[in-house]
Amino acid sequence: MSAIKHTQLLALDKRALANRFGSRAESYNAATPVQQVMGQCLLDRIRSEQPDGHVQEILEVGCGTGRLTRELKALFPSANITAIDISQEMIDYATKQVPGPDYLVMDAEEYLRSLDRRFDLIVSNATVQWFVDLEKVVASMRAGLTPGGFLALGTFAERTFCELADAFDCAYQKNRLAAQNHLVPMKSVGYLRQILPEAEVVEQDILAHFKDVRTFLQSIKNAGAVNSQSGQRSIPKAVLRDMLHYYEARYKEPGSRKIQATYHACFLFYRRPAG
Repeated sequence: MSAIKHTQLLALDKRALANRFGSRAESYNAATPVQQVMGQCLLDRIRSEQPDGHVQEILEVGCGTGRLTRELKALFPSANITAIDISQEMIDYATKQVPGPDYLVMDAEEYLRSLDRRFDLIVSNATVQWFVDLEKVVASMRAGLTPGGFLALGTFAERTFCELADAFDCAYQKNRLAAQNHLVPMKSVGYLRQILPEAEVVEQDILAHFKDVRTFLQSIKNAGAVNSQSGQRSIPKAVLRDMLHYYEARYKEPGSRKIQATYHACFLFYRRPAG
């Protein structure tokens, strides 16, 4: 049994997840500027770690529309890139935008469990928060590195959308109802440190601003990043109304009518020993 403290596994509906992301292939890039910032952080670190470009085999886990894939291809033009995603529509979009890599439509967790090859570089941006058993996934990524290989992983951590969580809690309390979680549960930074103790962990709060809460919620929908846990309940109308009120009353940007939303980004960087 793992020595890591028990963490509840997500009960995700993977088919619903694939369908929701797939339906947003055209809108994803415009709806995810924070994910683009995170991808650039990964690229900057990869560039500094691999100054001579000595990378022949790359695995990108959760390639989406191919936005990061394009940059990896430009950075390592002679490398073989394997890019996987759970959504057929995302892969179709990426193939048109960035031809050349070997694209696979697969559940990344299944792919990594049966991984029988090694890579000089494994990259994943804003994907692993959707995985059911992240401990096993990271162990597979680590084992899938060549000696001296590098892992660069970006994900969202526990403070992501903390304003929204607080507004929902207040709304449920006002209506004297048992609180329900309508957000995707994010792993804590402490947990991420535990599953790969040798990794360097870097965290950053990225603040985004929207004209109102409904615009913020629409941006999440446009990205396909809605909660895909099994057994999700609908939000009572009174709770939704009061949530909007609490959010806009408490989390307006100073000197502005815009509201803020926190994206808690966490990066793991790990190099497998060469020996």
